Amino acid sequence: MTDMVGKILHNRYKILRPVGVGGMAEVYLAQDMLLDREVAVKILRAQFNNDKSLLEQFRREAQSAARLIHPSIVNIFDVCEENSLYFIVMEYVDGRTLKSILEEQGPLKPFWAVHIACELAAALQHAHNRNIIHCDIKPHNVLINKSMTPKIADFGIARMVTSQTMVYTSSVIGSVHYLSPEQAGGCPVTAQSDIYSLGIVLYEMLTGHVPFDGKTAVAVAMMHLEKTPPPLKTYDPDLPDSLQEVIDKALAKDPADRYATAEEMWQDLYNIKTKMLQESVEEDYAEMLGITAISKNELAEPTGKIYDWANDNEEGAPEETIIMKPAFNKSTDEIVQEAAAINRRERRNKYIKLFALVAILSAVFLMVGNVFSRKTVDVPNVVGKSVVEAQKTLEKSGFTVKLDEEYDEKVTPGYVIKQEPEGISKRKEGSEITLVVSKGLEMLEMPDLIGRKLDNAKKFLSDLGYETGVVTYKFVAGKPADSVLEQAPKAKNKTPKGSKVDLVVCRDPKDLSMPDVMGSSLNDAKKALTELGIMDITVRYVESGSSEGSIVGMEPPAGSKFAADGKVVLQVSSGSHPQSVNKYAEFVVPQGSGTQDVQIILIDANGQRTVYQGAQKAGVRIRQKVEVTGSGKVQFFCNNKMVEEKNL
Repeated sequence: MTDMVGKILHNRYKILRPVGVGGMAEVYLAQDMLLDREVAVKILRAQFNNDKSLLEQFRREAQSAARLIHPSIVNIFDVCEENSLYFIVMEYVDGRTLKSILEEQGPLKPFWAVHIACELAAALQHAHNRNIIHCDIKPHNVLINKSMTPKIADFGIARMVTSQTMVYTSSVIGSVHYLSPEQAGGCPVTAQSDIYSLGIVLYEMLTGHVPFDGKTAVAVAMMHLEKTPPPLKTYDPDLPDSLQEVIDKALAKDPADRYATAEEMWQDLYNIKTKMLQESVEEDYAEMLGITAISKNELAEPTGKIYDWANDNEEGAPEETIIMKPAFNKSTDEIVQEAAAINRRERRNKYIKLFALVAILSAVFLMVGNVFSRKTVDVPNVVGKSVVEAQKTLEKSGFTVKLDEEYDEKVTPGYVIKQEPEGISKRKEGSEITLVVSKGLEMLEMPDLIGRKLDNAKKFLSDLGYETGVVTYKFVAGKPADSVLEQAPKAKNKTPKGSKVDLVVCRDPKDLSMPDVMGSSLNDAKKALTELGIMDITVRYVESGSSEGSIVGMEPPAGSKFAADGKVVLQVSSGSHPQSVNKYAEFVVPQGSGTQDVQIILIDANGQRTVYQGAQKAGVRIRQKVEVTGSGKVQFFCNNKMVEEKNL
């Protein structure tokens, strides 16, 4: 990523530093030199440049997303292509991802979780009104700025990847933990898919856990289709029932049972938030998160246009009161009748269990018989196909499919790397075929190498699956020789496995001698010294017969060992300067009527300057003392006309 730092894209955007990396793109902080503002530049990875359909979708989706103007959506300013680089210029948000906050702080206070979800629902409705579906709502794509305003990133970028990729890869789009059941099942997404994902995000903010987790992405996808998430009170018994109702409706398996629009979900969340504010349950959580404190009035004031729907005076629906019926004594006859009913139910249950056992045994016999009666068919070769296409092909041939995953940087995420058994072999109909699906690049957290010895750092990188890149040396006083001073990428950045890591190592001064820079220009001398790691350079100018700007002295001298403190003093020639002497210039004001404006101008090695100016009568003699540097002359003017010139 460091290769881009300092480059100027589109004659406008100067790359300052990397700020993030993902499976599809890298993100940099840049300076918009035209508008003098900081922006974020997301550059598509080079490995996707040859996919024309993906590039076209990249441009189309990004341009569509640029139409979204909302306080809780990261604005897109520009979509560009330059020298095979495809990049998007967007708003730079000075803050943190919601995921990093959750990982560091754990679950949020209920008020803040509702506040953030409310703003996100408003942003989604704004996008849905413009027929744009995000498809990848998750805490990783939500930025929280210093005023606690959430901002959704990557609008349109998720659509760069096909639906089947979103089902089976966690390295490109992020995590399968936030996908809706229809996405997990390979069905078309709708606006309600975003609502489901927002429900997952709200669940995680409230509990600190995602509702479904497993060893593989496929296992998690199946949970979305089949399992019910644990109730909120499993993690926090004090969470209100009203939030459980929102979660239940947002996470309904059938889209028809979910909120019809993000607006509906927003309204329920806004009512809960309003009630919390009225009951003063909000916590001073901002200070804990390191954000700007927000007043209660500011929290009550919505930020997005969606809030035009809300009635600020609405008190919210009261919680339903459950009335328990009073207990009463039963008669002896009633007790006898109930006991008889219980006996009848027990006998009926025995018959049901017996019937179920017979049914199961019959099914087993049928299956065994079917195994021997099935015909043998060819196994299609589906390596290189998308997982959805591969599944359809195998199931059409009568096989069942089992899915596994592996990281593979050479195979596009969501495509089949290998199959077992291999294609063109023969198997019985109904046999299970195992497909290994690519998860794309494996993203690892960059370790902290600062302070390690070079050999130790190289071995440490190799053990983790990285390569050592360019190693440069510089001297820093007080740092151990051969220790790592800087690294790129920096520690804790998510970086593809196998990436090269550039290192800057402290040079041992005992191994080096001072270079001879005598007679060099100041710039050349500084360059020679800094390349050796000498940064503490003092420049002193002295008069000399040598050419101006050349080095005429240095301490320590050339050829000596490096100074222990790493300091170098360079003496630079300021050139030879002529002496200054005092002389007198005499002039007589010529004849004329009245007074005349008189001016005496001196021209010498220091340039031109006026040494006398005033009004004098005709015939007056003027004797002016002047300080002349080198050779010089004086000019005598009367009424702006030169009358006489003398050399001094």
